[in-house]
Amino acid sequence: MVTNFENITTELTDYEMSIVPSIITGFKRYSKESPIKSADVVERFNNYNGSKILTDARLRKIVNHIRTNGLLPLIATSNGYYVSHDRDEILKQIESLEQRSRSIENCAKGLKRFV
Repeated sequence: MVTNFENITTELTDYEMSIVPSIITGFKRYSKESPIKSADVVERFNNYNGSKILTDARLRKIVNHIRTNGLLPLIATSNGYYVSHDRDEILKQIESLEQRSRSIENCAKGLKRFV
């Protein structure tokens, strides 16, 4: 869990773990040429299941689980999510994640000046 975001970063529930395979199957349909936005994933999932159980935040947590456990080479860009087995695209995604991580670390260092 992430402090101040406990309600959306809590570990995946049993139900969420049970839908990971379906989410993976859904993502496999999308390529660099036809990515899907997170809002569309959430809307389609909820419409299919007749519920509002999946949110953007919980989808991000599921995506984190998929990537952390090496279940699918899932790429995210400003255009949306897609699957790629292209080494260069995966390396670019890794670079993007590392850059974002450094940016967050720099923010934390800046705030430490106040304490």
